[in-house]
Amino acid sequence: MPLHDRIDQERKGSAVKPLIHLQERAYCRSVLAILSIAVALVMFTEAMLTPALPLIQVEFATPAVWNAWILAMVLLVGAIITPIIGTCGDIYGKKRVLTVCMIIYILGIVGGGWAPSLPALLLFRAMQGFGMGIFPLGYALIREQFPEDRVAVSIGTIAAMFGAGTLLGIFAGSWIVEHWGWRMTFQSVMPAVIVLILLIALVVVPSPRRAASLDLPGMAAFTATLLALVLMLTLGGQMGWTDPIVILLALMVPVCALVLREVERRAAQPMLNLSMVRRRSVFIALALGIIIVMATFMVIQTMPFLIESPTGLGLSSVAVGLILIPGSFADMIAGPLAGILAARKGIRITMIIGSAVLLAGAVGYVLAGRSVPGLILAGILFNAGMSATLTGNTIIIVREAVAAETATWTAVYHTAQNMGGMSGPVIAGAILGMHSVEVPGWDVPLPAAEGFLQIFQAVLLLSLLSLLIALCLRSDRGAPT
Repeated sequence: MPLHDRIDQERKGSAVKPLIHLQERAYCRSVLAILSIAVALVMFTEAMLTPALPLIQVEFATPAVWNAWILAMVLLVGAIITPIIGTCGDIYGKKRVLTVCMIIYILGIVGGGWAPSLPALLLFRAMQGFGMGIFPLGYALIREQFPEDRVAVSIGTIAAMFGAGTLLGIFAGSWIVEHWGWRMTFQSVMPAVIVLILLIALVVVPSPRRAASLDLPGMAAFTATLLALVLMLTLGGQMGWTDPIVILLALMVPVCALVLREVERRAAQPMLNLSMVRRRSVFIALALGIIIVMATFMVIQTMPFLIESPTGLGLSSVAVGLILIPGSFADMIAGPLAGILAARKGIRITMIIGSAVLLAGAVGYVLAGRSVPGLILAGILFNAGMSATLTGNTIIIVREAVAAETATWTAVYHTAQNMGGMSGPVIAGAILGMHSVEVPGWDVPLPAAEGFLQIFQAVLLLSLLSLLIALCLRSDRGAPT
């Protein structure tokens, strides 16, 4: 059925209609622009906060291992609720759920700007985790409403917005933090989020719904598994890996995971469709999503401390933006190029090239030391490889998914990414906490050079593993793998 006929049919069958009606080409462009802005805005906010991490640690006088939760909290909540959001999008309509996610997100933004303590900030950061729900819903809307020949490039465009949002966020964030403080990083995005909610209501066509139910036992088992994992990583870095509590948490992780598998196996409509993992290409995409995003967030957590701390480069917050911006440019460019390459040459070659460039960037981080040009070059390669590989991952999931369950499948994939993302900062924070030194004039211990090096070595190993996994993909020439 032609796109304009499908859109008209969806309009007629929906009780909630958009207030602006557009022709096929204009509609696709408009929806792609709205989704791109939404993704860019979420990443913009996250990136703006990055240069502020050392300042927040000093203001709240928190150890590095707990300060790492400022980034990890959004991803923890995102990992837990993204599958639920995907299922709700299929049940209640993607437009409606997308709007609800953005409303909760802006409430978290408002609260974060006035948080009086670290626990309060983490609570509002948890609310901001609902912003992660826009990713699977956006990909599902593209799959449902766009012509097949536009899907891969549109996904690449969305992937580019990760880089664009990060680019603008790092630049604006470093400048805002330097002149107005870290709280303004939240307060400055409130008007944009309100405008975005209005655009979603005015333009996006409500999508078809399907009969399904929420898997509450699966959600509880999944939450317990993730909490046991992140608490083990956090407390292990603070209390030591032989502490009885840490050992107990380490034992709880596989137990909770086995309970989760059994609950999902018996569920009529599981939150996590584990049957999709049996497909070789999907399993590879999920594994790469965890590994690459984990490595990426280890770098994101580490760079502000390396650049700003007197134990590192000892530069200003603005320098964080100047050093990281070239990598964000590479991220923004590599996403669409990966979509084009996947359409012309196939997923396998795209993934191998992306993983190889990622590995080259990781090598650069290890060799760069305190060289600013070396860090910039490493960031360019690492971000380009990350963007290309994650774009290829998303294309795999979207192509393999049943059309009616695209939101659910992409939600599972983004849950895998969020699991890697929430673990990355916690692992990096634990390593930095284990290698901290007292510095005159500072109220909290600061990371030592050995800690930075160990993190980059870990990133190198993860990048090498991602290349080896990508080589396991079968040749496809753009077909579903």
